Amino acid sequence: MRMRIFALAGALNAAAVAAVSAAATAATEPTPEQAAFFENKVRPILSEACYKCHSLEQGKSKGGLTVDTKEGLQKGGENGAIIKPGEPDKSPLIVAVKYLDPDLQMPPKGEKLKADQIAALIEWVKMGAPDPRKADAKIASKLTGLNDAARHHWAYQPVVKPAIPATKNPQWCRTPVDAFVLKKLEEKEFIPALDAGYVMNVVTGKNQYDELYQRGVSLRRASYDLTGLPPTLDELNNFLKDPAPFPTAFAKQIERLLASPHYGERWGRFWLDSARYADTIGGDRNERMTDYRYPYAWTYRDYVVKAFNKDKPYDQFIIEQLAADKMPDLDRDRSRLAALGFLTVGQRFNNVNDVINDRIDTVSKGFLAMTVACARCHDHKFDPIPTKDYYALHGIFSSIDEPKEEPLINTPDPKQLKDFETKLTMLEDESRKQFYKFAADKDGLFGQQAGWYLIAAHFGGRTMAAEALLKREAIVKEHGLNNVLVNYVRQRSRADDAVFGPWRKFEDMPDSDYALIGAKFAQEIAENKGGRYNALVAAGFSSKAPKSQKDVADIYAEVFSKQQSKAKEIVDAYASAKSGQMSPGFDSAAAQLVGQPIRLEPATSLTIDRIREIDNSLPNQLRNTRNYKFGAINELKLQHPGAPNRAMVVEDKPNPIDSPVFIRGEAGTRGEIVPRHFLEILSGSKPQPFKEGSGRLELAKAIASKNNPLTARVIVNRVWMHHFGEGFIRTPDDLGTQSETPSHPELIDYLAAYLMDRNWSLKDLHRLIMNSRVYQVTSNTRNDPKYEQVDPENRLLWRANIRRLDFEAMRDSLLVFAGKLDESLGGQPVNLTDEPYSYRRSVYGYIDRGNLPELMQHFDFSMPDMPNSKRTTTIVPQQALYLMNSPMAVDVARSVVARVADRRDALQRVIAIYQLLFQRQPKPDEVKFAYNFIKHDESTPTQMTDAQKKLNEDFKKKEEAAENDDLLTMRNDQYKAIQNEGSYVARKPLTPWETYAHALLLTNEAAYVN
Repeated sequence: MRMRIFALAGALNAAAVAAVSAAATAATEPTPEQAAFFENKVRPILSEACYKCHSLEQGKSKGGLTVDTKEGLQKGGENGAIIKPGEPDKSPLIVAVKYLDPDLQMPPKGEKLKADQIAALIEWVKMGAPDPRKADAKIASKLTGLNDAARHHWAYQPVVKPAIPATKNPQWCRTPVDAFVLKKLEEKEFIPALDAGYVMNVVTGKNQYDELYQRGVSLRRASYDLTGLPPTLDELNNFLKDPAPFPTAFAKQIERLLASPHYGERWGRFWLDSARYADTIGGDRNERMTDYRYPYAWTYRDYVVKAFNKDKPYDQFIIEQLAADKMPDLDRDRSRLAALGFLTVGQRFNNVNDVINDRIDTVSKGFLAMTVACARCHDHKFDPIPTKDYYALHGIFSSIDEPKEEPLINTPDPKQLKDFETKLTMLEDESRKQFYKFAADKDGLFGQQAGWYLIAAHFGGRTMAAEALLKREAIVKEHGLNNVLVNYVRQRSRADDAVFGPWRKFEDMPDSDYALIGAKFAQEIAENKGGRYNALVAAGFSSKAPKSQKDVADIYAEVFSKQQSKAKEIVDAYASAKSGQMSPGFDSAAAQLVGQPIRLEPATSLTIDRIREIDNSLPNQLRNTRNYKFGAINELKLQHPGAPNRAMVVEDKPNPIDSPVFIRGEAGTRGEIVPRHFLEILSGSKPQPFKEGSGRLELAKAIASKNNPLTARVIVNRVWMHHFGEGFIRTPDDLGTQSETPSHPELIDYLAAYLMDRNWSLKDLHRLIMNSRVYQVTSNTRNDPKYEQVDPENRLLWRANIRRLDFEAMRDSLLVFAGKLDESLGGQPVNLTDEPYSYRRSVYGYIDRGNLPELMQHFDFSMPDMPNSKRTTTIVPQQALYLMNSPMAVDVARSVVARVADRRDALQRVIAIYQLLFQRQPKPDEVKFAYNFIKHDESTPTQMTDAQKKLNEDFKKKEEAAENDDLLTMRNDQYKAIQNEGSYVARKPLTPWETYAHALLLTNEAAYVN
């Protein structure tokens, strides 16, 4: 059985130890003799053998267990106590140190304690496990990574290129990678797996090398790894016919695949997981402030794809994503500005500090595999990241803004641009039309009963007593007022307002004071010194002596009533204004009254952003959002081929700021101001403050430096993971102290040094890895059970790993099988899951982080709320159900059969289908199965059921509705997925051959890479 690392908490049934009361051992103080025994015999054992995994002070608490404090040792781990005082045979601690349970051994990895040490522990437990240690408040109150043990963690040490190790079988090695892997295997007396070309001879029962089989398996593996697509028949045949020896011929195929534009699409998609890419803001949706969909996020995705295809040096790739706008040669290629989408395509929050936190988390995980965001409220619990480091980065991202208008990076075709601008103008005009209609309606309601609205609003203000509320309700009901409008009138009627200022001057005056000063106030208003008030309102108070609030309201009612006949003329004048200024002779005083409480503005200044700003300022129930074309305009920018391409950039504020530490993460509780700088643990010595603007460029250079011990290791680990199924460290976004030790520590450092020596070329890294022997071995397990027992997870790579295709590779393969894959590069996103289907590659799919389609979730698509460089892999019924029932999968089956329809002979047709789907010849038993399947299906007539007929009718209606869409009646809901153009899949029964092809799509071979 497999030995696990020592974690006592996970080893026992909690119920078995729950009865043990740790308090029993603490009931009495240890005698001096017992205390001396502990200090001289027990503590040294714990310190030497246990603290490295179970020390509160060192930030190590595997299984929830710490033993460097009395409280921790008595408490035990996640599943209960580890000591039963007086009963060593029933104490998990003693069971572990005696190696009685192969699954529970302390210390782990065969480092068993000496016999006298075990005896000392047994004796200690027999005497009741006395522990003289006092509670260490300093340690107990703070689990922290700010200690020497954490600082000396392997990942924080400089990368030193190790020598290539000598092996017992150097002939097996093709690249240095093989030497490092083979050395590890030899240490365990393992023999690496045979090359993938070895197959079992059914006659002799022995493995026999078949180079054609080796080439087929290797090409399929390499093609999926580098492009995410299966090889075509022509590619396979050309490889099979290449007369060069296999290693040479395979190296050529690697070069061809690296040169393919599909390489950037595949590896760019991997990076987008690390960058938490999405086309929407997600989260709170923040609908009051901005569009839900990012119209230009896809320009960042295209930048990433191009960067991988160009083999942009990885250090340059990092710098551009943080500070492309700071590059000295930016004018040479302004499209690089799109790289800044790395910062801006994340989730949005109403709290700006949450947005900054997202950016800190993405930068630290994406480039450094460090969980810096965990230091937002306190020093990191496990890694050497003080809270001050977090707020040093916080200052950097507090010193940047996003411009109101994104910079243009590419101009589309003039004809398409003109069509886009025409449609955009139409939607903007319609939104303005809706604004004036809305304003005229609400302003008209107020203007017709201005006096009563003001009185009702008075009772809804500061006098919120029950009696006042009843009065207000009675007024609203009696006069048919709009209650939401009443609230807004109260909000708008400020003392400094030109229209409502006079009302507020009288509003709180008791009726008894009117006789004394009512006339005086009215006279002051009528004189209107300095033009403080609206001229018509001021004139309304001329010669008046109001004796009550009702009298003041009546004055307003009269003033507003006189202007209602002009309302349409004034609204039309605003709507037709050709400039920001109204024409001479325009009655501005009357217009000011007509535009209450919804203010009117000239059409030329009423941009979509301004309409949104006005709408956002209104109470929720008063908003007119649904009638404006915000969603349609956003979708036009997102999908129209003539929409200008813009980059989602950031820019430095004129005056950068240093952030204070937020005590416990609370923005209202400020601590020490922290200069902007890089992380202390990666700075070599005391980090130097950043001086250049926000500090983004300095931060980028520090991350991309060859002196940074993490950057190269992190990307090497991820590249290795995508080639072998697991990385050297299985937590690719966290290489900190809580991560495991690398499976091949020397090899990850060799590859990291190699990457930096090769000018950070990721394609060179692929070449070195894929030309290795270890990459080309079979995935078959050995008959010797030792291999599975010692290394069941294949961490030593004694064989190849069988890997499941991810969502993108699965979907793209279906399109290749159907012969329908659209191979065009780049561009705006498409809907991947809904009809009408798009045949573009999955990397170009529309990603809604707030509502990820269920299909993508079923196939383990990366949730884009945060960086996620390693997807989970599940097997759930919904995956098979999709392939069984999806119209897309059914259409693929039809298309596969159509592609081989010219093969009249059944055998040739089966062979052709296998070559299309699996890039190989069918085996004899597979041919036999195909014959029987087709024969049985042909003997069973198929008929279209009533349900299928109903389904066809429904989809015909959908097609007709899509064809009849008008620009102004198109969907205006930003929260629904974008829609593709095209036709729906025909709903009709499958033929026997189509059913057979459909069944093959559900096989494991179609879903896995061997």
